[in-house]
Parts: sequence; C-alpha cells; structure tokens
Amino acid sequence: MIYLHKILPVFLSPIFIVLALAVIGVIMRRRSFVVASVCLLYLASTPLVSEIIFKQVEQAAERLSPTEVPAADAIVALSAGMGWVKTKNGYVAEWPTPSRFLGGVELFMAGKAPLLVFTGGKMPWQAGDETEGQVLKRYAQLMQVPGDKILVTQQAENTEQEALGAKRLLDPNHKNIILVTSAFHMQRAKQLFERAGFAVFPYPVNIRVDGDALTVMSFLPDPRALYATHSALHEVMGRLYYQLKHL
Repeated sequence: MIYLHKILPVFLSPIFIVLALAVIGVIMRRRSFVVASVCLLYLASTPLVSEIIFKQVEQAAERLSPTEVPAADAIVALSAGMGWVKTKNGYVAEWPTPSRFLGGVELFMAGKAPLLVFTGGKMPWQAGDETEGQVLKRYAQLMQVPGDKILVTQQAENTEQEALGAKRLLDPNHKNIILVTSAFHMQRAKQLFERAGFAVFPYPVNIRVDGDALTVMSFLPDPRALYATHSALHEVMGRLYYQLKHL
C-alpha cells in the first residue's frame, strides 16, 4: 500500500504529464499536444504560478515565535524526508531542511513542553540502520536537550503512521501537543493527529511563500519553481487521499 501511496502521485506530477503529452504528440503527430506540453512546462516552472499554487497550500501560514505558543504536554516534530549517503564507514544521514528539527528544539528550550518527540521517518527502500528520529535525537542532545526528555516513535512511512506512533508512545493523558512541521504540510498533519486523539497547536515552519512583489524573474522558468509546483500538487493529492480513505 505504501508503494501505491508514494508512486501514484508520480503519474500525476507536472513533469510526468508534460512528458506524456509530448510523447503522445510525437507518436500521433499532433502538434497541439506538443504545444500543450511546452506551455504546461513553462507555467509549472515559473515562480509566479508556483507561488500562487503554493500559497493556497500554505494557507497564509505565519511563522510564530516560542513566546506566542502556549504550554503543552509534548512537542512533536515530524520527519522531513532524511536520506542516507553511503561512505567508507557506513551510511551518513542528511536531511533536506532542518526547519522542523530546529523548531522542535527551540520550543523545548523555551520550556513549552517537558517532552520532545521525533518521529521515526524512513521508507522501506532507504539504506542505513537508523530512522530519522534516532538521528535527530543525537543532534538534539548535542544542543543540550536531555536524552531522557526526547522520545522517538517507531519507524513511520507516512504522516498517518507518525500520528499513530506518537499516540502509542505518549501517555494517554498527554493529549495537548505542539505540532511542528512545514507550513504546506500542516493542514493534513493537524487533521491526522487530531484524528488520533490529540489536541493540536500548530507551529508551522519552512514557510516558502513570502509575498515578494512581482519582478521579471517571476516570469522566467526556474527549476526550483517547478519543484515547488510539484510539492504543492503532491500535498493536495495527499490531502485528497486521506479524505477519501476516511470517508
């Protein structure tokens, strides 16, 4: 099931649709399909379009400071898609953004909760012997977070498993949590943790849309914009998946 959940969105991603239209156009000798593929690639690759789409997904999230956050029973920082790089001495963990980790640590150091929870994110096909949560626990301890105040869930392959893992890990009385995840991911994560029985205070990080004024660069193709468009659409499909699953 996890493979279907992760692989199916690939066939609905902008780049796959562009390639499909181009191939169909060439095979059928339909110029309109090729033109459509080029237009779609251009639109999906422009910062203007990607920011419009991403803004809808982030829902005007605002970055908070710890002073604006109420006290809770635990802080739960979700995994961010860490990868493992092979070296001569084994595998070394690298993650795409430390925002979720740093957000969780700053809340703990501000005294907002007595426990800091990291989720054990890891896909079945990934190498290495550790989950993301186990790696982040070590980093948190290097930042002077006491080891006995850090909890790590069992391995999780998606957000729903992270929520259920946190539920199994925390005392039933520890229902009030501060949830730390990327702004674009917050709506889906919050709903899944609430479904697991938690009272959630959202602490969005990694906010990508900053509302800058339009410039010439907004209309020029950029691979980062294409990735942002892909990420936003992937999140929309993730939300739709769980809505259909829990009908």
